[in-house]
Amino acid sequence: MKKFIYSLFICSSAFVGSLNALEFGYMGNQAFGMGGSGVGVAHSPFSAYYNPALQSVDKGFKIGYSLGVRLKENNLSELSKIPLSSIADINALNNILQDNSMTMTSENGVALQIPIFLGPSLSSSIGIGLFYTKRGSVNFTGNITSGTDINSATNAYIITNGLDIVELPLSYAIRISSAVGHFHIGASAKYIFAQHSLVSEKFSDNTVISDSITKAFSASGGVSTNTYGIDIGLAYSLPLDVFVIGVVGKNLNSPDINTSGIDGLKLDSQYRLGISTKVIPMTTIALDVDLKPNIEFKGLGNGMPKDKVQYVSLGGMFNAGIFDFRLGVAKNILKGDEGWLISGGLGFTFIDISIFSNTNLVKINNVKMPSEFGVKIGGGFSF
Repeated sequence: MKKFIYSLFICSSAFVGSLNALEFGYMGNQAFGMGGSGVGVAHSPFSAYYNPALQSVDKGFKIGYSLGVRLKENNLSELSKIPLSSIADINALNNILQDNSMTMTSENGVALQIPIFLGPSLSSSIGIGLFYTKRGSVNFTGNITSGTDINSATNAYIITNGLDIVELPLSYAIRISSAVGHFHIGASAKYIFAQHSLVSEKFSDNTVISDSITKAFSASGGVSTNTYGIDIGLAYSLPLDVFVIGVVGKNLNSPDINTSGIDGLKLDSQYRLGISTKVIPMTTIALDVDLKPNIEFKGLGNGMPKDKVQYVSLGGMFNAGIFDFRLGVAKNILKGDEGWLISGGLGFTFIDISIFSNTNLVKINNVKMPSEFGVKIGGGFSF
């Protein structure tokens, strides 16, 4: 079984490419490399995603793209230690089967920002984007009542979920200048297409884990939804962006998503506050805080607990014009044993790479690896 769990972790990394309020995402490379801080940071093509009001903080033309994948393991390292053909402690196995997951999230997008000048004290900007988030989860479930061989159990299953969400936002922001600073108001109306699939299979010691991963990430059927979402953002900035503060509410209408199982899915609203400063030349320092908990995606129809997440992130960026360098940290303040997320990025205009890793290490098949890690490539330019 150890090699099967190990193959689950490794094979999932080959795929590029809860629930209620899904956790705040990491669209674009800039925020990803700064610990996720983006709600108060201007000068990003992905302002329409993080806070539409930021489009009018920086009035330039922008275009950007980003592709990436994140992986997260929960309790599978413990499951890999149990010989499933000769189970010594049924209670220990059952405890793991009540809460485990491998989740995979691929966030990909392109964004365009176009400035519109209205006068000396008024200006605005239009944003257009295409954001595609693909989620997959694999869970081992069951309650073994007797016996020492998983193959003889009648209620042990592997549950795989696939959830695709495509967003097409059209955003608008206006900037009102005054003697005490600039005030920014922005909103996004976005078309949402979602598709969910769920597959349940018998769990045995001979299970081919890679097949479950493939089903989670390449599901072509499932139940579809066509709906819409509303995001609203506010921001205040001082000249030269010496100080920027922003707040955003996403999915304020809480759209419903049809699912393949008995569990329902509603994209509840998300609220986040962001602050940034450029008081140091060529440097941006930013802080983001989730204003309410969200629910971590661990699949549907699997009986797994709905873990709450609420992140605080701190990031910095040094921008020398021809390149920029980013570092960041983030922490889920509701679950201290997850460790810290450490991120970084290096960009050269149209070529950019960002990575992050959890400080919480787990051992799978005698190999230590972070319980969560991710990578993104992307780029963009502005003028």
